[in-house]
Amino acid sequence: MIVLALILPTIEASWGIEKNPFLLGQTKKGEMQGADHPLRITSQQLEADNKNMVIIFRGNVVARQGEMTIYADVAQVYYDKREEGNEVREIVATGNVKIQEGDRLATGQKAVFINPEQKIILTGQPKIWQGKDMVSGEKIIVLLGEDKSFIESGPDQRVEVVFYPKGTQRQKKEGP
Repeated sequence: MIVLALILPTIEASWGIEKNPFLLGQTKKGEMQGADHPLRITSQQLEADNKNMVIIFRGNVVARQGEMTIYADVAQVYYDKREEGNEVREIVATGNVKIQEGDRLATGQKAVFINPEQKIILTGQPKIWQGKDMVSGEKIIVLLGEDKSFIESGPDQRVEVVFYPKGTQRQKKEGP
C-alpha cells in the first residue's frame, strides 16, 4: 500500500507535463484539457519495479484521463525519474485493447503510447471507428500533435476504409 501512495501521485501529476495528453480528439473551447485531469488506473494487480522504472497493471485494466478511457488485460507504464517528479515515457497496453473517447473507438491487441512524441501505435488487428466510419490495417500510427494517422498493410491484411455518407439513412414516410 505504501508503494502506491509514493508512486501513483507522481505519475498523475506528470502525465502531460511537457505536451498535451493522450487524446484522440479535440476538446471543446473552454473545457479542461486532458492533462488537467488526473490519470486514474485500476486493475486487479499492480507490480512496481522502481529499479527498472516500470509499473505493471494486470487484470481488467481501466485507465481514465478526461474523456478518454483505455481498457486492456495488461498495461506497463514506463517512467523517467525527474527532480520535479516522475514523468511517463511510454505506456504499453496489451490484450483486448480498447481506447474510447466520445464517438471514437480504437481496438487492437497492442497499443503503445510514446509520450514525448505524442504517438500511438496500434497493432494486432487494429481498427478505429468514428461513428460508423472505420479504418483498419496491419498497423495504425496516430500522431496526436499533428492530427495525422498512418495505416500500413501487411502480407495478410490490406488497408481498409469504410465511409458512410452523411444523411444517407432513409427517412420514414409519415402517413397521409
